[in-house]
Amino acid sequence: MRKKKYQLMTPDLTPLIDIVFLLLIFFMIVSNFNKYTSLSLELPKIGLPAMVNETKSLEIIINKNKEYLIKQGESLKIIELQSLIEKIKNEKEVIVTADKSLLYEDVMTLLGNIKANSDGVTVTLSALE
Repeated sequence: MRKKKYQLMTPDLTPLIDIVFLLLIFFMIVSNFNKYTSLSLELPKIGLPAMVNETKSLEIIINKNKEYLIKQGESLKIIELQSLIEKIKNEKEVIVTADKSLLYEDVMTLLGNIKANSDGVTVTLSALE
């Protein structure tokens, strides 16, 4: 009896690679890449710090519990975001002081609302120690 010789059979990968590339191109064409909207900020130029008149400006403090506090003069009171936005409309200068442990998103929410609902307001940011 003779022994059969076995040959190692390898599949042809060329059609598989073609299909993978076609699927890749298809998904690249039909995918919708979201373009996130951005908030354009005018950052201060390097130089001397701007002098802020704290007696005439409205200071908004965001504490670590995400509560909005308004400080005008020496008085300090907790206020909701909607009534805060209404109060800012009449102001020319606003100082936003945020706790360092807050998320960036919380501060940007307030800045976005200020920008959307008021014209010509100067905003100064500072960190709450």
